[in-house]
Amino acid sequence: MKRYILIHIFILTAMVAAWAVVRSSAGRPPQTEAPRASAHQLRTIIFLGDTLPLQIPKGLLVKFGEPNVERYNALHSKQLRSDHATFVAQLDNYCAAHRACDWCRYMLVRAVSEAAFSQSESDERIALQIFLLERMGFDARAALRGTRLVMLLPFDGTIYERNYIEIDGERFYIFEYDSSPDGYTPIARTDTTLRRPLSIEIGAGFTSTPTTSIALPLWSEYLHEPISVPIAMARIELMSHYPTTEKAPFHRAEIPAPLRDTLLAILSRHIAPMSQLDATQFLLGLVQRGFEFTSDSDLFGRHKQMTIEESLFYGRNNCKDRTLIFAWLVDELLDLPTVLVDYQVDPQVENVGHVACGVEFSPSVAGTFITHRGHRFTICDPSYIDAPVGYAMPRYARWPMSVMEL
Repeated sequence: MKRYILIHIFILTAMVAAWAVVRSSAGRPPQTEAPRASAHQLRTIIFLGDTLPLQIPKGLLVKFGEPNVERYNALHSKQLRSDHATFVAQLDNYCAAHRACDWCRYMLVRAVSEAAFSQSESDERIALQIFLLERMGFDARAALRGTRLVMLLPFDGTIYERNYIEIDGERFYIFEYDSSPDGYTPIARTDTTLRRPLSIEIGAGFTSTPTTSIALPLWSEYLHEPISVPIAMARIELMSHYPTTEKAPFHRAEIPAPLRDTLLAILSRHIAPMSQLDATQFLLGLVQRGFEFTSDSDLFGRHKQMTIEESLFYGRNNCKDRTLIFAWLVDELLDLPTVLVDYQVDPQVENVGHVACGVEFSPSVAGTFITHRGHRFTICDPSYIDAPVGYAMPRYARWPMSVMEL
């Protein structure tokens, strides 16, 4: 009996204790696991017409005071330790999907840095640009200009109208948010990984599906039918920021298929019944009459070659742009070899240079010509209004000519 009583006393005691626990927790909110702080920050950028929400790792958003070598290297080490691989891969994948040229990649990285940091945080912007371009495989480097950080970028061709310094015999162009007479001191790289310079090639530039129909009133007048062409505005915006460089990349740039197919179909119909010479003259007159004339400084405020797409969008251009369009039409529609003819003007006599096109006819035709590698190229000047094939502009005819193959 005593054992039975003791068991019941033990059970009763346990029940009382359990009830006390229930009473003490009554009214409390349920306990949950503390939320983890996000390792990323959302930034949204508008890039060439696309809205891009980006989850930027917080490890890339670190700040530092007045830059010096030690502080920059410490910042770079923090960036390397961040969870950056997935983010860089997203940028790479976006660029690959749009066949972005190297300059477009730089513009994207710059846009990311400007979304990540305010205008007053230019050193942090530059540091992020260097890091992202470096992770994308480019030989981006840091330098100090007084108490400011600048970025040094090499290219595989010449960039004009931008300062540079030489490192081991290679030009590194200076990218910064302001200028100063202070000197530039490169910060030595902390690793020896081989990375490449940015290419000046345009290629596809940036492929974009949305297009805008642009009317060509001067072409319509010449062809006696309404003409409009599809223009990718993303490419127009990209090329408005393209650096001043050599003519060749613009001649090699791709022309979007919708634009190319529209133009060639229309012009093929017009020249179908013509002889080789008459068709060339027809295309020459089209380019001579198809655009208003403008200088680079009036249109862009700087020296700039235009792509074919840009010339059609703006509806005005100058000799080098017209030569590009004419040469392309002759090559595509007539399959005739062409070269760019550059007049070697003395700048002390003529302050404006000039370019025209040379076309190799078979058989040869009469008129001014230049011989290149044993081939005769007849002058066709798309800027000499109403001039026939073989006529050089008198203003420049006295100057020597040189050839650049297209």
